[in-house]
Amino acid sequence: MMNQAEEMHCNVGFLDPQLFSATVVQFKSNDVIQAIKKAMKHDFVIGAYNTSCHWVMVAIAMKWNVFWYLDSSKGFPLRKLKDVVTVVNWAFSKHMDPKMKKKSKTKPKLTHKTDISCAQQPSGSTSRGFYVALNMYDLLGDMCILKKASDYKPSKQIDQATIRMIQGMLCEFILKAIIDPKGSFYDGPADDA
Repeated sequence: MMNQAEEMHCNVGFLDPQLFSATVVQFKSNDVIQAIKKAMKHDFVIGAYNTSCHWVMVAIAMKWNVFWYLDSSKGFPLRKLKDVVTVVNWAFSKHMDPKMKKKSKTKPKLTHKTDISCAQQPSGSTSRGFYVALNMYDLLGDMCILKKASDYKPSKQIDQATIRMIQGMLCEFILKAIIDPKGSFYDGPADDA
């Protein structure tokens, strides 16, 4: 997806899913805040937040100060996002501090949108990662043509061609970035992948 963003000339920062998880947010929140703040130099920041039992796609549109949560399972309790809301707000505040010293304006706030309808996984499905990838791909397709935050309308229906395409992208990533051609698993630093 990073390659796709580059090809489309979209200024996108991606959050490392190993770092952006409920466990790391709870025990190493400063590391998460720094990673999010660093990614905020881009127009958009995209990540997959691991709640420890579920994955939720998140995106920050920096030019509109909007944070979108795309949850593929309507049964997921929003209260579990409380910690991520807090660390993202802290990162946004730290990102905005240097800009505010130059100007005497009041600091803008980040708007959190948790009511975004998106493609839903079937009941009982464990395909959370697939739906995060699907929703990311969908956003990347729209990102460069959005004129305002309210223009973003994720796909709610998916067809077989889209499913096959996402499956192919995930397989290609696993084969090229995770599994060594000799059959060994990749064991280098997370930043190399």
